[in-house]
Amino acid sequence: MPTDTSERGEESTATRRAVLEAAGAGSAVGAMAALFSTGAAATDVDPEPASGGDDLFDVERTARAVFPQSVASGGPTPSGAIAWTRIDEAAYEADADVGLQVTPAPDDSTPNDAADFSTDTQHFRVPAAELAPEDDYTLSVDLDGELDADRFYFYRFVFDGDASPVGRLRTLPEPDADPDRLKLACASCNRYEQGYYGAFAHMAREDADYIVHLGDFIYEYGGSGDFPGRGIQLPSGKGVAHTLEDFRHLHRTYRGDELMQSALERHTFVMTWDDHEIVNNRWWNYEEGYPNTASHPYGDNPEKMQRLYVEGIAALVEHLPFRVDYDPDAEELFDRFQLYRRLRFGGLAEILMTDERLYRSPPPEDEFGQRDVAVPPSREADDPDRTMLGAEQRAWFLDNATNSPATWKIWGNSVLNAALKTTNLGEQGSFYLNYDAWDGYEYERQLIMGELKREARSRGQALNLVTLTGDMHAYVAGYLKTDYKEPEEQEPFPGAEESRVGVEFMSPGVSSDSLGEASPTPADLEEDAVEAAVEAQNPHIEWFNWSRSGYTTIEFTDNGAVYTAYEVDRSVDAADAPKRLLRAYRVPEGEVELQELNGSQTDVTSATSSATDGDATEEASDD
Repeated sequence: MPTDTSERGEESTATRRAVLEAAGAGSAVGAMAALFSTGAAATDVDPEPASGGDDLFDVERTARAVFPQSVASGGPTPSGAIAWTRIDEAAYEADADVGLQVTPAPDDSTPNDAADFSTDTQHFRVPAAELAPEDDYTLSVDLDGELDADRFYFYRFVFDGDASPVGRLRTLPEPDADPDRLKLACASCNRYEQGYYGAFAHMAREDADYIVHLGDFIYEYGGSGDFPGRGIQLPSGKGVAHTLEDFRHLHRTYRGDELMQSALERHTFVMTWDDHEIVNNRWWNYEEGYPNTASHPYGDNPEKMQRLYVEGIAALVEHLPFRVDYDPDAEELFDRFQLYRRLRFGGLAEILMTDERLYRSPPPEDEFGQRDVAVPPSREADDPDRTMLGAEQRAWFLDNATNSPATWKIWGNSVLNAALKTTNLGEQGSFYLNYDAWDGYEYERQLIMGELKREARSRGQALNLVTLTGDMHAYVAGYLKTDYKEPEEQEPFPGAEESRVGVEFMSPGVSSDSLGEASPTPADLEEDAVEAAVEAQNPHIEWFNWSRSGYTTIEFTDNGAVYTAYEVDRSVDAADAPKRLLRAYRVPEGEVELQELNGSQTDVTSATSSATDGDATEEASDD
């Protein structure tokens, strides 16, 4: 796939090969050419301009059954985006071209508004050969270079007289533009079997510019489901994905949900991945040169783990409209798929989306050999040879974060960066660290935060760094710091704010079991007691909630950023599933400070110009 028109760091194939060979990866990598010759080869399609009078665009009916996963858009640029759909296998005709219509939409429009494709419409033809069973009948049509900057558009596909549902996409502003605001709806962790997608339906009604998904868009599991209609039977018959068809079935199932479809029809999509898009708690085995995990039967089999990645990535690229470097013919996995990239929203903001799974070293082991949760802390976390991002991605991130001219630097980060020590309140004196998050990569975290802090000091002002995070099925609002260990550097000691670098906001799971539900902590422990205990042990964290599901929004203006956290009842399979406002925080431009807003506000966007005093309360809010 082509890269974003916003610039990215150039990747050197030769350098990556040298890194792998130096790590002892040569023997495994050398065998990858034959392995990678199999699997899907989905790429973005460049459409052909067409005439609106062509019979291709004669619409006889709108047939959602022909487009069972509806439509979606992603990978925005200043001159386009990727428009996506999938044709049902039963409706497929090998010699039928696909039409795509795109027309300007009012800024306040929704896909449910009547879209008029009879005037002021661009028409595109996708040749029949581009729609193939080999790609699971999916189409990702790249409109880069075809549209105007900073505009909403309606679009729909037409296939053999059947029109798809109408989608709405948005292009990016020009790099030198000066937009008044940027509002993002943020989501994470939507395990299908564990709940319904009411949160997506509420996101569809947000006046957001884009949806940012922070990982675990699908989970690799099958199972009976915790709620009616939420079971998944994998084609392999296994409990966890083993094959390309397993991954495809998961994507089709998740994207078949109409509540999720409503959000992706309405908003253009920006994403990074976490672990479950392939397999739980995964890392790269640099000694032997293959992806590794302790959470899959293939975990210690290099050839089978390579194939699992190849097939999982192929299904991901087929079914999600996101702009990445993807070369299905590359011999090496690091050259086959590169996810990290940046998106520029004029002079207001820049998003740096990182990949925290493909390049990471194994998490540290505790004394029991556990790699995800450690008791007590392991010295391996401070090992300077261990990495989350890999050397090239880390250099790319620091270069862009320190040199961006945008007011706000936004880090799309899939696992918690801030330190988090949690106590099992049922066991006196015990505590846990999550080594699957940045706590397992302490040296690199300190290196990154130190560089960012030095840049801020050289400027004499804050970098306006805001980290958006998923993974943990919890809400977090806290500070990013250069030091989480020395007592005098911690809140509320005088001068502790000097070690602050930025702020971090976590989005909870949309439907996955909350962290509290998955915890060994006694079930009868009050939610407030858990939150108070965690906040007391982690003074850089202003708010922690591990008991609820939902989504968040964050709005940026020249004056400040406002984060708003919503709970949505995942047990209700309806677009009007109960929703309520939990918390809201403002970050003033030029300061590393979290200002809690009055939680009874239902419209907090006005607070980007002035903070609102008052205690945050958990008041119900109308949608």
